[in-house]
Amino acid sequence: MAQTGVQIISVEPGSLAEEAGIRPGDTLLQIHGEAVLDQLNYQYLITREDEAELVLRRPDGSTFSAHVENGGEGIGVDLAQDEVKVCKQNCVFCFVHQMPKGFRKSLYLKDEDVRLSFLYGHFTTLSSSDDAELDRIVRERLSPIHVSVHATEPEARIRVVGNPREGDILRKVDRLLAGGIDVHTQAVVAPGLNDGDIWQRTVADLWARRREGRGSVLSLSCVPVGLTAHREHLPEVQDVDAAFARDWVERWTPEVRKYAKANDGEPWLLLADEWFTRAGVEVPGRAFYSRSWAQLENGVGLVRRFLEHSRRFIKSPRAKGFAGRRVLLLTGSSFAPTLSRVAVELNRAVGSQLRVVAAKNFSFGDSVTVAGLLCGEDLRYAAHADRKDRGERADWVDAVVVPSASLRTTTGPTDQYTLRGAVVREEGTFLDDLTLPDLATDLGVPTVPSGANLSHLLDHLEAADRGAFRGGALQSAFHTAGLNLPQGAYNP
Repeated sequence: MAQTGVQIISVEPGSLAEEAGIRPGDTLLQIHGEAVLDQLNYQYLITREDEAELVLRRPDGSTFSAHVENGGEGIGVDLAQDEVKVCKQNCVFCFVHQMPKGFRKSLYLKDEDVRLSFLYGHFTTLSSSDDAELDRIVRERLSPIHVSVHATEPEARIRVVGNPREGDILRKVDRLLAGGIDVHTQAVVAPGLNDGDIWQRTVADLWARRREGRGSVLSLSCVPVGLTAHREHLPEVQDVDAAFARDWVERWTPEVRKYAKANDGEPWLLLADEWFTRAGVEVPGRAFYSRSWAQLENGVGLVRRFLEHSRRFIKSPRAKGFAGRRVLLLTGSSFAPTLSRVAVELNRAVGSQLRVVAAKNFSFGDSVTVAGLLCGEDLRYAAHADRKDRGERADWVDAVVVPSASLRTTTGPTDQYTLRGAVVREEGTFLDDLTLPDLATDLGVPTVPSGANLSHLLDHLEAADRGAFRGGALQSAFHTAGLNLPQGAYNP
């Protein structure tokens, strides 16, 4: 992360920075005599003391010093975006390696950045983190962070990550724990690769590092491996089929409850929703999941949370806002059964006409069933097929709903940490660069994101009634919950 300062792109009028003679285009080199590495490091250094000694460089190369009495607060500057760090691993199931050709360049970047892990819950293998960076995490209290362990047995981990220098992940985890950093962990499970005895050792090793107070392994999630139809020239990896998923659910669901009981009732071992959807079984009840919905961003509890909210919403007066609405809900095949059940309940309760269609993923292949990886063309095809089935009527529905998880609002990997030249697209962009307004124009009916729940969806439909998206931006018209913002270059 070493770099020569951070450039200032704007200065707030009347701010401490303006009073100190700092101007846009200056580069902030040091605070308290320490090099400024990035935005996160700036926030740590500028708030550490009530006064700050700054060293800056003008665009002409000259340097100057400034003293500000900031009371441990910011000084009124906006800093240039930081470049994201890339992954040095070669994981056998890396999703980026399975991307089809022809997508925008940023989607082929593998982000591996502890800053993203701390800020947004991205999982890092720590492959790009040397001891100096681990010490920085401890010093700046970047806690908790999220670590992809995959396997604690060194030889097994090397087989998984494809890097002979990164087998001993526990050495790095222990260094963080000793420094008081809490860690959420995950393992992507592939049959015959890191399941069986290897997985049981991973669970035991990480459970042994769960403790009271700071410096604990807070949770361990397991996620079934995701494979696309584009694995040319890649190692052979066995997919998780329905039978394997059912066996896994049967074997490990009791273990989840056992570890929760030993953890004062708080679930520690977490099973991603995909185990249940692939197995074709109902997700467990609310008590099965963390009180804080830990690792929700990793697909743990999304279905249950949606069901819990839907149950309450359908009983509320607000649900009557759906009465009489004819809406087509597009989603991935794994979530379609759950959404269909909720739609039937809502239709029965208020007289709405919501229909659910599982969009086939032509872009990544049939094995990819999650809504977040549906492309715009996949959704367009599904909508047109539905209209054809309805007799090609232009008013076959009042509105079309697409999964919020399938939309991005930036063409770079994240909003804050990005590639040079990345462009923010506030109107909402699918993975294949089709935009939400483009899709709405093509379909000829209002097209809105789903939001995170039925309440959000109703808000979006009502916004469409008022003409939302006629020249407006996605974030100003709709809820951002559920959108991939900010997120990594891809979101499996």
